[in-house]
Amino acid sequence: MIIEVDEYKKKIKLYKPEKSEDFHKESAQLADKDFVDHLKNKQYTKVILMAGGTASGKSEYARSYLLGQKILVYDGTLKNFSGLKPKLDKIERYSKHIKDIKIVFIVPKSIEHAFAAFLKRERKMSKEVFFETHIKSRESIARILLETKVKVEIYASEYNEQTKKLSFVRIRMSKGRKYISKQVYSTAVVLRELAEKLGFDIHKKL
Repeated sequence: MIIEVDEYKKKIKLYKPEKSEDFHKESAQLADKDFVDHLKNKQYTKVILMAGGTASGKSEYARSYLLGQKILVYDGTLKNFSGLKPKLDKIERYSKHIKDIKIVFIVPKSIEHAFAAFLKRERKMSKEVFFETHIKSRESIARILLETKVKVEIYASEYNEQTKKLSFVRIRMSKGRKYISKQVYSTAVVLRELAEKLGFDIHKKL
């Protein structure tokens, strides 16, 4: 089962794709409720929390590799480190038997291609939101790697011109979590600097 936060916007009265950003809080609340309901069913053996900026390929990865299994997937950006513990607490409270919990973090190989895909989406959001989710999800993952023992897998996504689909390559963490944490955080710094150069008010947004 894949709980895709953005899909819940379609259940909200008066929702319009061109105003997608205005409905995110309510759709996240609906997704969280559904997450708990599915945990209570106790039919899953694994929980996966997706992470990454908008248009990074999270949903494509989930649909391609995680459907049809006894896996409960929460497909969000995980842009806030503080948002991790409440989900872990819910898993512990409603599905204590689930011990296999991990985060799958998707990073686009080309931020330019991800931005182009973002601009073409039916669900319209401000350009600041693109940078916000990509920067903050990186900062969040960097902290998770450094401060927790939650399993994290990182995949680089890339659009294949021949197949017209995204491909995913796993990034190995042979040098350890602390090293990868620094690398992930450094990419957040670079993106923050890029956003500022482009004139986006990321300090207000973030």
